[in-house]
Amino acid sequence: MNKKMVKAAGLTALSAVVMMTGCGKINSNETLVTIKTEDGTKDTISLGYGNFVARYQQAMYDQYLLAYYGEDMWKSDMSGSGSTLQEDTKDGVLEDMEAQYLAKVHASDYGVEISKDQKNDIAEAAKKFISDNDKDSLKAMGATEEYVKEYLEYRTYYALVSEAAKDASDADIKDEDCWMRSFSYVLFDTTGKTDADGNKTDLTDDEIAEMKTQAKELSTSEDFDAKVEELGLTTQNFSYLKGESEDETMDMSVIKEAEQLKEGEQSGVIVVEGTGMYVIKLTSDHDEDASNSKRESLQSEAFDKLMDEWKEAITWKVNDKAWEKVQFDSLFKAPETKEDSKETEATTAPEESTEVTEETTEETNQEDTTADGETEETSEETTDETTEETEAE
Repeated sequence: MNKKMVKAAGLTALSAVVMMTGCGKINSNETLVTIKTEDGTKDTISLGYGNFVARYQQAMYDQYLLAYYGEDMWKSDMSGSGSTLQEDTKDGVLEDMEAQYLAKVHASDYGVEISKDQKNDIAEAAKKFISDNDKDSLKAMGATEEYVKEYLEYRTYYALVSEAAKDASDADIKDEDCWMRSFSYVLFDTTGKTDADGNKTDLTDDEIAEMKTQAKELSTSEDFDAKVEELGLTTQNFSYLKGESEDETMDMSVIKEAEQLKEGEQSGVIVVEGTGMYVIKLTSDHDEDASNSKRESLQSEAFDKLMDEWKEAITWKVNDKAWEKVQFDSLFKAPETKEDSKETEATTAPEESTEVTEETTEETNQEDTTADGETEETSEETTDETTEETEAE
């Protein structure tokens, strides 16, 4: 594979992207997607645009995964699904493109329109994208100002429409639909113990007896938290919907016990067959943070359902032969900064041993990779706050 340098830069408050390079051996004018909307309108998306978006997604992964998984990661089955990381990523790109397209189509349903200032920001971001990369890299990637502007516009529409749709769905969400209660608990796992190598062995009768003693002490203690600390135990936290009748992650016998507790009260020993013993303390009868998260989750579920309905109403046909031409056949990494150069010089100073130099260089590389990942994440968070975007990366 051909490694090319990429720059990381925030594209105004609307977006933040990782600059990328690629081979660009495709016909950018070829049709990638043919669309027929609900009202019969026909539209297309070009292969050039699809290639740009896919290589952008690849570049983001490269920034923080390449150092850990190596140059063959795109050919690897990372998910265990039988498909390569490249195939999984490209599938995700097509899904995102369709969702963004539909959000733009339905923008008028919510009175959403990109403002003049946002359009100006997008235009400036596109120019910066182009100016921050050399001509060879841009040519290899097939990047144009129009592709960047189109990409940022789609992202902005998706952010605004998804937020508006979620706000609209909130009217149908009642307080009892997201009333979350929380408890802390100690689990005395009687199924066995696992050593450092991952091997599990059965507990002895004495070990189980000791667990029962501790569980009893904790359940009858006057201060749950103090007793946990005294016994050297570890607590975990769990939140559940008040009055729920089933739960995917916590045994219902534990939740039923929690339902009987008032805030601050603790339970007796709860025995769960095949798991162990629980002792819990209800920490909040109405956990506001957890309740808000539940409400947001319900809003997202409502938007996902709406998006499925929108997808069902259109025809979205992908030119598979054209899409196959998009290959992650070059890798991307951020260019070396002045700070990196100084660190490299320091690690190769004559007075330092080879062992120290290799170790320090490795640490520097790991820090660079982490920094790139954090830069992208931080920039995306800024984007989310500014454009109210909820796009999965």
